[in-house]
Amino acid sequence: MNKVQSVQFEGPAGRIEGLLKFREGTDPAALAVVCHPHPLYQGTMHNKVVFAAAEAFFSLGCEVLRFNFRGVGLSGGGHDFGKGEVEDALAAVEFLKERHLGTACHLAGFSFGAGIALQAACRDLSLASVTAVAPSFKFFDPACLSSLSTPKLFLQGTADSICSPEDLRRLYPGFLAPKSVVWLEGAEHFFAGEIDVLKASLVEHRQFLGL
Repeated sequence: MNKVQSVQFEGPAGRIEGLLKFREGTDPAALAVVCHPHPLYQGTMHNKVVFAAAEAFFSLGCEVLRFNFRGVGLSGGGHDFGKGEVEDALAAVEFLKERHLGTACHLAGFSFGAGIALQAACRDLSLASVTAVAPSFKFFDPACLSSLSTPKLFLQGTADSICSPEDLRRLYPGFLAPKSVVWLEGAEHFFAGEIDVLKASLVEHRQFLGL
């Protein structure tokens, strides 16, 4: 039976609020953590793109954790402009890995959360993959991706006016393989009308992600 459970765990700035989706009585094939968009622009773990990515990973057999960054919802602390949020993401990964020792863990994020996920992947080399949906490169230096051998999947709308597809086109050639990019033609930042295409694109890359 599928179950969604509210959870709280300790992060570097206090408690972190999350939602865990799992199959009761069954060991997951893998684990996945999904990071939400910018907290100062109403970004939370309930964002529809975050939910869609989480559902895609769940359909691939993962136990999936969405969580609120510091200062969002019931999570303690205050917004740290992308620095402390990387620590929050790493704490979320640790929380999930401790539930299932030895099980591969994947990390994903949307917009601001995609940038956080990429930075966290540069810190935690044990992650099985990192998926960046409409990544923002405004808040960090992506130079670490030139030497990151973790599989990197990028999903980007070509009509995104918030996180420029041109930034990704310019930077992507410098990222170390394995890497893959999906251009969703005509899709805007929040993937209005394209959520199902987004989910399908992620699922279609299951082998690339190791799922």
